[in-house]
Amino acid sequence: MKKIKNKLKEHKSIIENFSYLSVLQVFNMILPLLSYPYLIRVLGTSIYGKIIFAQAIIGYLALLVGFGFSITATKEISVHREDKEKLSEIVCSVLVIKTLLLIVSFVFFLPLLFFYNQVAENKVLYFMTLWLCIYEIMFPVFYFQGIEKMKYVSIISLIVRCIFVALIFVFIHNKTDYLYVPLLNLFGAVLAGMSSMYIVFYKHKIRFYIPEFAVLKFYFKEAIPVFLSNISIQIYVSTNKVLIGSFLGMTEVSYYDLGEKILNILRIPQGIISQSVFPKISLDKNISFINKVFKYSLAFNTALFLLLVVFSDMIIRILGGVQMLPAKGVVIILGLTLPIVAISNVFGILVMIPFGLNKLFSKIIMFSGVIFILQFLFLWIFNFITIYSLCTITVVTELFVSFLMYYYCLKNNLWTIKSTTI
Repeated sequence: MKKIKNKLKEHKSIIENFSYLSVLQVFNMILPLLSYPYLIRVLGTSIYGKIIFAQAIIGYLALLVGFGFSITATKEISVHREDKEKLSEIVCSVLVIKTLLLIVSFVFFLPLLFFYNQVAENKVLYFMTLWLCIYEIMFPVFYFQGIEKMKYVSIISLIVRCIFVALIFVFIHNKTDYLYVPLLNLFGAVLAGMSSMYIVFYKHKIRFYIPEFAVLKFYFKEAIPVFLSNISIQIYVSTNKVLIGSFLGMTEVSYYDLGEKILNILRIPQGIISQSVFPKISLDKNISFINKVFKYSLAFNTALFLLLVVFSDMIIRILGGVQMLPAKGVVIILGLTLPIVAISNVFGILVMIPFGLNKLFSKIIMFSGVIFILQFLFLWIFNFITIYSLCTITVVTELFVSFLMYYYCLKNNLWTIKSTTI
């Protein structure tokens, strides 16, 4: 008992963050079960697919605004958590840079209104979907994660999500109400942003100011490797929705989105673990601790995949009804990424980033984007583009990423075949 108490005391912050994140993610699993089945039945697969397609397009702009700070800024906050002046510098630098990047994103967005038919025909929908970029700026998750106070993120996110789900049933009753989906999301983004900013600048006494150009340049350059890697990740994650919508249709986008939603729910435990232990690993760099995280992650995600294979048909019927059963193949194929992502998550996010291999990490992810594009070109040239083939090349790309990350961790002596355990 004494040993257990000492372990609990030693990892108190991790356990606390894990608990808050677990509560949040449990509700994140329950709430979609209320809103998604309603939306897919009321709006239909085609209109719902149009909303998801818009989110995929605007997601590229949100990626630019986020610019990799979710990792680099979190790391800096974690290291300097006791220095209030340094925290002010980091937070203000990130917010200023993100605001400038938002302006740049608008410059990229405007041509789409005239040269891309999918956007030009639904201008209002796409303008409203820009809530993704606003949320990226106003909700500084990197700060709360870095100081290991995820309770704030959990509480704010939970309240906003509950309000969003409730308002869906109030305002959306038929297909013509589809614009309320991005509008309600915009309302939630502003509400969450204002609440979090109040905590950061008023409760935590973070001083707001405009940092010098040299300071902004430093944080910008530090985030570039992660941003480049995020671009490649976006290529073989969100690009599938764009490709499916462009080549196959909006109904197929709905099928893929359902598969992705189910997988995102099943990936929640891995995300909780990573977010909880990342600040500690960045500080301690304990390989034996990481090894234990890896073993449990791999075993757990493999078990999740097996359960998914058995119960996929039932899950799809509950969430989307009989009309969504064609998504079963998508769910099974994407499910293969569960154990694969567990591997890449540990060796990439929890080993390479904390140990300073940001550039190598970025190169691996960038190269994986090239691999995905080459596979897609092969499918396009031989006229073999289907929803299942696009899912398959995603799995192959994830496998490629995991192998390279593991290889370079071994090569740089950050991992051993028989690593010790705690």
